[in-house]
Amino acid sequence: MTMELNLHGEARAVDNLLALEQALTEARALAQCELWLTLATDAEQGPALCMLRNGGNAWLMYLSGQDDLSFHSLGDEEEAGECSYLLANGQVDVYPESWCVEVDLCERAFLAFFRTDGARPAAIAWEAD
Repeated sequence: MTMELNLHGEARAVDNLLALEQALTEARALAQCELWLTLATDAEQGPALCMLRNGGNAWLMYLSGQDDLSFHSLGDEEEAGECSYLLANGQVDVYPESWCVEVDLCERAFLAFFRTDGARPAAIAWEAD
């Protein structure tokens, strides 16, 4: 199977786990990034998984595409504060730190998403938007 990966605005086809792992390594080398993995060429058609990362802060968004349901990751709900994220289009968005999960967990979620043909990764605590 081939999915489309978009790393901070640069799209490429990913057809195996090794290629995905290489892209995740590239993403980790960036100070901030927006990373999408999707079955469709348009992420809104989903399913799609997105990670926004700023240093050690990262959170995930899952778009089902079929029924317009979207979810975001849940980290430590007691965590107060916000973190800013630089999007590929240059926009800076701010999201709650309580949505953040470990970067390693985000990366494992991308691998699971690929292995399961776009299913919402079960290792992540999710909240519907």
